[in-house]
Amino acid sequence: MFMSESVTSCHIAILSLRNDLHALLVQQELRQREGVICSVIETDRLAGSGGITWSDNVCLLPSHEGDLVDVRELDLIWLRRFNVPQVVPPFVTDPAQIQVIRNDCHWALLGLLVTEFRGTWISDPHATRLADNKLVQLRAAEACGLRIPRTLVSQDPRQIRQFHASMPNGVIVKTIKGSTVWPLLTAPVLEEHLAAEDSMRLAPAIYQEHVPGFRHLRVLVLEETAYAVQIESPDLDWRRNLNVPIYEVRLDGNLTRRLAELLHRLGLRMGVFDLKLDDARDPVWLELNPQGQFLFAQGLLGLDLVTPFADFVCQEVRRGVTMM
Repeated sequence: MFMSESVTSCHIAILSLRNDLHALLVQQELRQREGVICSVIETDRLAGSGGITWSDNVCLLPSHEGDLVDVRELDLIWLRRFNVPQVVPPFVTDPAQIQVIRNDCHWALLGLLVTEFRGTWISDPHATRLADNKLVQLRAAEACGLRIPRTLVSQDPRQIRQFHASMPNGVIVKTIKGSTVWPLLTAPVLEEHLAAEDSMRLAPAIYQEHVPGFRHLRVLVLEETAYAVQIESPDLDWRRNLNVPIYEVRLDGNLTRRLAELLHRLGLRMGVFDLKLDDARDPVWLELNPQGQFLFAQGLLGLDLVTPFADFVCQEVRRGVTMM
């Protein structure tokens, strides 16, 4: 039994997109635990739901099953997917109205949560937002003793060309934040990119030395425990093709400690890390996603990650109770 003697029941909410596999599978697992209530709140479907209410006497959000959840009675919130655009009903077509609906749903949800919720976060929304900034990540990773690629963030064509010329193995480029509408993959910087001066000036991007090698690591870290898979792909961005060799691997204890230290430094309880092994098989840290995808490893390898994640959630409930 996961509950301590002082905790006989708990109510957990998962905030995510509609039909998010991570949210639904973890909810299913948690509901099999004695004394656990678990609700999924679809953060992209608040528009038209009629479910948000906040006042001195009531603080409600709609679950995906149609009932109303009192935020003040929740013990834990897993902030799986939060800062996402609303799916607005099709009868609303005016761009100004759509913007008002999306903004007001988002800010009402955020205000309601930060003013009324007193339980445990996975992870705190302010820490999550800051940790999602790749410049913040890079400095924090460096401070934790992790090896990071040489990096330039710039929109100055002269600086970009000089940086490219100084990297013998070439340079890759990726977005700082990117777009949820059209995700962009990591790509090599080519001569035609360096010649497109107007494009480079439009917005800063992340330029990094290319790390040779084909062994990529995706690592789920839950507080101090790591679950890692190795993806053997010749692509810079392995997400484009998962029809490649993928293995479960055990990380070196020192690397696990440094990743856990990075989470602590950023104020996070969990994170999904991307690293790459160079030709000498030394790990190079690339980036952190505070709420990244990890269940693809379960689908491809049969590696059970739902159960340990549900265990972690329940442990976080206990931790929150002992800190009260």
